[in-house]
Amino acid sequence: MVNSESGPVHQPLPGNPYAQPAPSAGGKRRRRVVLGVGALALVLVGVGVFAVIRGDGDGGGSREPVAAQTRQSPDGAEESAGPEQDAGDKDDGPAAVIDVNAGRRPGEAKAWLAMNEIKLPGKGAQLFDVWHVPGIVAQAEHDQVTGYKAADGTKEWSVPLPGEVCDTPVNPTPDGKVVIAYTTSKSDQKAKCDQLQVIDLTNGAKGWHKELVQKGSLDSTRTTHVAITGGTALVDQDMIAHAYRIRDGKRLFTTEKERDGNCYLYGVAGGGRLLQVESCISGNNVSHSRLKKLDPRTGDVKWRYRSKKGWSVEKVYSTDPVVVAVRNREESEKWAVVAVDDKGKQRSWVTLDRGPHEFEMCAMAGDFGEGVQNCPGAAVGKDTLYLASEPPQGDILGPNKVVAFDLDSGKEKWAGSGEGKRQVTPVAVGGKDRPGVIVYARPRSEEGNGQTVRFGPRGGKPDVLLRHTSAARRIEVGMFAGYTLYADGRFFVTPTSLSGKSNGAEGEEGNGRMLSFGR
Repeated sequence: MVNSESGPVHQPLPGNPYAQPAPSAGGKRRRRVVLGVGALALVLVGVGVFAVIRGDGDGGGSREPVAAQTRQSPDGAEESAGPEQDAGDKDDGPAAVIDVNAGRRPGEAKAWLAMNEIKLPGKGAQLFDVWHVPGIVAQAEHDQVTGYKAADGTKEWSVPLPGEVCDTPVNPTPDGKVVIAYTTSKSDQKAKCDQLQVIDLTNGAKGWHKELVQKGSLDSTRTTHVAITGGTALVDQDMIAHAYRIRDGKRLFTTEKERDGNCYLYGVAGGGRLLQVESCISGNNVSHSRLKKLDPRTGDVKWRYRSKKGWSVEKVYSTDPVVVAVRNREESEKWAVVAVDDKGKQRSWVTLDRGPHEFEMCAMAGDFGEGVQNCPGAAVGKDTLYLASEPPQGDILGPNKVVAFDLDSGKEKWAGSGEGKRQVTPVAVGGKDRPGVIVYARPRSEEGNGQTVRFGPRGGKPDVLLRHTSAARRIEVGMFAGYTLYADGRFFVTPTSLSGKSNGAEGEEGNGRMLSFGR
């Protein structure tokens, strides 16, 4: 196993010495597949696909920036109507040569595969969060946001952007809108992440566009993150966060550094609740973290949670209930999970270094400046945390377990394995009709198709919800469980990045952008 802390070290941003590490290319977010060189080579030979790590591409793209008219927003900031959406861009694109249903056996789910149709820079491009609204699954890639029919993968709409996408929220508004952050240029690697665009995921319609204003080093747009709660988007600009009403772009409030201590903005999180994470320093070191629950309409602080001394909040697994991952500042390998109650008090502390299982924060995905909510390998229910344990050393696709923890006591409830030594990772919490946790059982490169399974509230043997097809296995393995989603009885998986070598090669496995299975 390669330590997720390894790899390039990025310097803190000017003005905020304790902000999240900044990616190296104009605030662009990227994520790495954490593999040893030898292990990676073996996997590539075994499955015949590209496992790519996003580099700082040459910025090339298939479209030129489109000029836009500007106007004044309700709060006085400069806004733009933005470029027009591609009218009539609803074609299915080139047919995929790969038949992911070839030889489908009785009992196997029906699959569809969406191929990449976007011209990418030579070193590839990043993919972002996957969203689902009724009938549509959507995702941003490079300089475009695309919506597909969830049932069959037909492209429903596509929204091109004049710059490169640099951040997306993990969830849309209740009525299906997202705010995309993108750069002013696809060719300038130092371009700021200072453009916001609202997109309606139900039909691809564009809403308001806004250019973020940087007044000094405290509100840098080198790295920008977006979180959505209700109808509010909270945009993190270094040490300051601005909230905008998604309906019309009006600025609702601004959060700034408080006077009661040396605490600096670290990240924002949305969903059921709107949270702000801060890193607090003593001398030259981070001493603890502070977590705030904000009113999404006014910015009023409803409660504050202070982490234990010597521990910092690194990731937010859930905002409702509030569950966060914390790391020990003295022993970086030591981490734990904390549940926070509705009053901002510690509900439980989940110790992860004393039991029979080993865990890696974010399931070894690493962190290259993503938002605090981008952290795979966990699912959270009302009373239960589900974590994926580490596979055996030296076997990155080897068998592991899903371990359930009680959020009231912090104690382990049960641990469950997948069939046939498959590696398992939690995807979502089950509904009222099927309680428990939905889990992705990944295929192995040599044998054993992927599965979507469900563990009940008490664990035990999982129920197989979807048996994935054999014809899709090679592509599925190569996606490395990058982004996963389960909605309306369908499972979706995409890689975290695509290689520039896949441009125009519709028949190559390395060009597969999104794979789905369902009844």
